[in-house]
Amino acid sequence: MVPSSIHPDAELRDFLQNRISVVTEAGETATVAVYGDWEKPTNDVPDDFIIVMNNGDVGGVGMDTPFAKGSIMVGLYCKLNDDGTLKKGRVDKILSQFDGIIERLITDHYCYEYDAMRFITPTTPNATSGYSETNLNLRWTTTSNFNQ
Repeated sequence: MVPSSIHPDAELRDFLQNRISVVTEAGETATVAVYGDWEKPTNDVPDDFIIVMNNGDVGGVGMDTPFAKGSIMVGLYCKLNDDGTLKKGRVDKILSQFDGIIERLITDHYCYEYDAMRFITPTTPNATSGYSETNLNLRWTTTSNFNQ
């Protein structure tokens, strides 16, 4: 295993694409955009989006063993109401979609689960950005087929 081949954030980002949706103000269902760390554009940003990023060090048991583990943070961003208040109901509806797909998720190369000691940070408004942020903290490990 080489460090340059370890990308649990990108694999989770790709898995989440087209799996999380929201009802727009027009009453239509729209897919929530999912970005990797530093991939979010600076213009034409949607009202709701998710950023998947590594959150801390990646470790293992040795370079000769195809096993690594670490932490990932999934950040949900939701545009604030015009008066700066949170859209709590909207945030809860989006977050509820994670309930059935994240815990014990196995993708091609990684296993994901909530970090039981700190699985969510409360939704917090940011008046400067105009969005609220809610973070889900996950732990990941490589699967046994990582180098196959």
